[in-house]
Parts: sequence; C-alpha cells; structure tokens
Amino acid sequence: MIEKSIKNFIYYLEFKENKKHNTVISIRKDLNQFLIYLNEHDIIDFNKLDELLIKEYFTKLKTEEISASTFNRRLSSIKKFYKYLVDKGLKEKGSEILIESEKNDEKKIEYLSPEEINLVRATMQGENFNILRDRLMFELLYSSGMTVAELLSLGEVNFNLEKREIYILKNKLSKTMYFSETCKEFYIKFLNSKKEKFKEDYNPNIIFTNNSNERLTDRSVRRLINKYGEMANLNKEISPYTLRHSFCIYMLKNGMPKEYLARLLDLKVVGLLDVYEGLC
Repeated sequence: MIEKSIKNFIYYLEFKENKKHNTVISIRKDLNQFLIYLNEHDIIDFNKLDELLIKEYFTKLKTEEISASTFNRRLSSIKKFYKYLVDKGLKEKGSEILIESEKNDEKKIEYLSPEEINLVRATMQGENFNILRDRLMFELLYSSGMTVAELLSLGEVNFNLEKREIYILKNKLSKTMYFSETCKEFYIKFLNSKKEKFKEDYNPNIIFTNNSNERLTDRSVRRLINKYGEMANLNKEISPYTLRHSFCIYMLKNGMPKEYLARLLDLKVVGLLDVYEGLC
C-alpha cells in the first residue's frame, strides 16, 4: 500500500507537477531507501507510518554518518511525500513531520546564475589580446567545468575544434571534457591575436600567456576572474571554482545525471554533489 503510494507520488511529481528530471530521480531514490527500512520493520500500511517511526528512521541515518546535506535532502523528500498523503486523505489532516533539518557546516558554495554569467561577459568587450585571452579563460572554465590547473596545462594539441572536445592527461589517465560554441569562437579569435602579437615567438604548446609570452600562473587567473566580477558589480568574490560550481549546478538543473557529472569532472566528494543538487 505504501509502495504503491510512493509510485503514485513519483508519477504526480513527474507528470502533474512537472518537476525536473533530476529532482524526481533524487526523491524516488530517497523514498525507495525509506521503503527498504519500512519493509525491514514489516510496515506496509499507513497506520504505523507516523512521526515517531520517521524519527526512528532519521536517528538510524545519523548513525551512518551521512552528510548534513544528504540528511536534509532525504528529510525533505519524506516530508513532501507525507504532505501528499495528507492531501490525498491517506493520513489525518493536521499531521506533519516536525523533525528539524541538520545544521549544514559545509562551506557555502558560491555560484553564478546564467544572468550573472552574462553580466560578467558584458565587461569583456574588445578584440585586443588581453580581453580575448580573458574571455576565452572565462568561457572554458564555465562551459567545461575544468580546474585552473587543467586550464593552464592546455596547448593546441589538447583541442579538437570540430568535436568541441578537450583531451587532458592526468595521472597517466586521459579524460575528455567539452566546451561551448561560444568558447570555440573565442578560441579562434584569441589564437589569431596571439599569433599576430608574438609572431615567430608564438608557442602552440602554451595557450594562456601574459604579455611577455610566459605561462600565466594560478594566482594571475584567479585575480583576473575576480576583476571581471568586480567590474560586473556582482557583490561577491568570484574565482575559477565559482565558475566550476556554476557549471555543475547549471548542468544538474538541465538534466545531467549527477553520476555522469561526477565521472566527467572526476569528482570524488559525494557530499559536494549533494550540495549542488540541493541548490538546483
């Protein structure tokens, strides 16, 4: 009976509420895990499904040392389901779950909305070497989700413009990342500008250089990215990791499964994916 109601609830979210695909997947996963707990305790109808039982379930979760964000997401999923049961008359009106969310001690994730991304882009007007270089860095970081170390390791050999792919060798393993059509446009513009600027000293093995034709440093990239954030009056300090976070959240919001995102970016911190998901 409970299992059937969970299936009906998932159907309701997907086809009546038109919830995003990733949201539905997360809630289904959370409720199926809860269902396993109920089955283990031979609870198959709504009479024994009350706040006390749910408190016992979340007390058990705390012993498993899950992250605060995962705890809060599961709690939110069950609260939504419980409210659905009340609305359908399957639980008594006035019933509610009073369990409090866990305090999230994780560092606040700074990210930019698509509108804020465009505000930063608007500060990068011009066709000179520095502007084109900085715009290409910005577009690469945002459209691929790569790290600064990966960005600074790039040479022309890493790029496949036709497929819009970047091939990166890390710890003797290769991985493929992807970039946008806008990024491709600025890649071509910047390389033309760079060739014109340095002529016979042009080095195809290093994409991002300063005006002395030396490879940019991690610190330089961070300083440049934040400079454009200040110019856009965003009232927040932005960094290459802000763009990486922005990429992840944008992709999750637009339907990319978080398991695929983890493989794409080689993300090891599962809790961070939960934080991203909670921001969607």
